[in-house]
Amino acid sequence: MSTQRFTPEFKAEAVRQVIERGYSVADIAERLGVSTHSLYKWVKAVTPDKTEKQASELLEAKSEILRLRAQMQRLEEERDILKKHNAVLCQVARVKYRFINEHRHQYAITTLCRVLQVARAGFYQWLHKPVSAREYDNARLLGLIRDSYAASRGVYGARRVFADLREAGETCGKHRVARLMRVHKIKAPRPIKGRPSTIAPNHLNRTFTVDAPNKVWVTDITYIRTWQGWLYLAVVLDLYARKVVGWSMKPTLAKELALDALLMAVWRRKPKHRVLVHSDQGSQYGSDDWKRFCLANQLEPSMSRWGNCWDDAVAESFFSSLKKERIRKRIYKTRDMARADVFDYIEVFYNRTRRHSHLGGVSPEAFESASL
Repeated sequence: MSTQRFTPEFKAEAVRQVIERGYSVADIAERLGVSTHSLYKWVKAVTPDKTEKQASELLEAKSEILRLRAQMQRLEEERDILKKHNAVLCQVARVKYRFINEHRHQYAITTLCRVLQVARAGFYQWLHKPVSAREYDNARLLGLIRDSYAASRGVYGARRVFADLREAGETCGKHRVARLMRVHKIKAPRPIKGRPSTIAPNHLNRTFTVDAPNKVWVTDITYIRTWQGWLYLAVVLDLYARKVVGWSMKPTLAKELALDALLMAVWRRKPKHRVLVHSDQGSQYGSDDWKRFCLANQLEPSMSRWGNCWDDAVAESFFSSLKKERIRKRIYKTRDMARADVFDYIEVFYNRTRRHSHLGGVSPEAFESASL
């Protein structure tokens, strides 16, 4: 078998498994199917030499001392505020804002906001135009509604946005969400009468079983919640063994997200014949760059019918398994944590270990190897 070419994104995630998660090079190399020599080279490329490391540690120690001094000063200031004015903590936001305004010349506004657990932006907004706690909470809730609506690519109505917010831990009512969306003109698109035109024909036609690798690939995009914002995941699956042959994770829905996943699939599989690539009608898959890339690499685009999710059932099934088996409705602290966990699920568990019911209870990697 010819030597695989690995994308920079694949290498970075493999190195992160060794450096940040503490696995051995030999273990990760075996689990990912790469040589230990290559993985050692990747790790060495991002690891500083001993002199640089000592200098870095000394600088970090000095920085830590300065940080601790600043933290001690901040804690003493916070203690003084709480000793004198702890009753304000139990009050509503407007009372806290008035207290901050009265003591802004004695303490820093940032410190007062942190101790009283209010947003500095909220204080400045109140300072210029005082608002009620209900109005402030509506503004916060509206931001979450816009995030959910954007993540759905503008197709979610009030009912589905409400379900997203409840899943994220919000306790708002469904009618409140509907009212805010109506006031701010956020709404799902109305059904189009008649048969809409498609960007590319639907060549797949729900023929989800193929007799050889690199004949039909399917691709789609999903989103993952983190406290830093959304992390978007694009995948490319080979229908023959349901194997993820390409993936990409980015903080935005730019067209490069879909293109990088397809580029990884081409690099790893190196197809010798024309491959059918099926997607939905998202803007990423209708761009000129997507069409040109497909044309240059012997890929034939195919698109689902408008509004018909069953045409992309295999990719949706993979996303469902990912979220049920690994994500489980949690919200990651950072995008890097989410990226590392999804990488581990795809490359270590799903492709190489997970038993797939469609494949007779074996993993995609084992099914492909047995057929070669």
